[in-house]
Amino acid sequence: MMLVSRKIRLLKVSVAGLVLTGANVWAEKPTDKTEAEKTAEVVEQIGLAAELTAFGRGELADATGLKDVRSPEALVAAGGILLRVHKQTAGQIKALESKVVDDADQTVPGESTHLSFAEDAASLFDEARAMSKDKAAVEAQIKQAESVTERGASGGPKVISRTVKPGKTHKVDIAFEPHTPATVTMRGNGRVQFEVVGPGGKVLWHSQGNWGVYHWQPGKASERGITIKVINNGGPPVSYIVTTN
Repeated sequence: MMLVSRKIRLLKVSVAGLVLTGANVWAEKPTDKTEAEKTAEVVEQIGLAAELTAFGRGELADATGLKDVRSPEALVAAGGILLRVHKQTAGQIKALESKVVDDADQTVPGESTHLSFAEDAASLFDEARAMSKDKAAVEAQIKQAESVTERGASGGPKVISRTVKPGKTHKVDIAFEPHTPATVTMRGNGRVQFEVVGPGGKVLWHSQGNWGVYHWQPGKASERGITIKVINNGGPPVSYIVTTN
């Protein structure tokens, strides 16, 4: 029990550190990185926010070995990341121009869902407030997260969202430029199976849960296309968002 308690404290300290050091990470001077590299970094940050959110809600017990452990600090850190992404993109999130089809190869129509990283951040801050027993401490952390300025704009990520019904699979084909960084994150409001499928139907990566992130660099032009699969094996419908650079 003592070891578990120490593990929890260390995780919370590490998460709180993300809030406090975020200003230094995001205030770095611009480098000679390409546009693709910059947006890939942004998408990776969105993936980190999804992981922190899952940890904060106690949904990573299988990975951490900690059951029924929740962390408002993790939710604040996740909200801070999303708020900086919102500032960096000036709230202008481009739609991913890809068709979504189901397992019957029928097109899944778009939804009128309003996507806003700022609204997501505000919701996470409110969730942290409701979860925390130390109201003053969590308010101080939220204030710190909200005060962090953005780096120079990089063009921003592209997103697409749908809702997958029980027993259904959605497929999204995405093409990237050869020899440039490529990053995709996936997050849902319930448990699904995410898969990244490459040329020849090879599964390059998969995850079961409500989030995932995959990063790679396509080689030849013939290797630049991938397919994202979102599989709902049962349970209620799950709304998900795929974000890419």
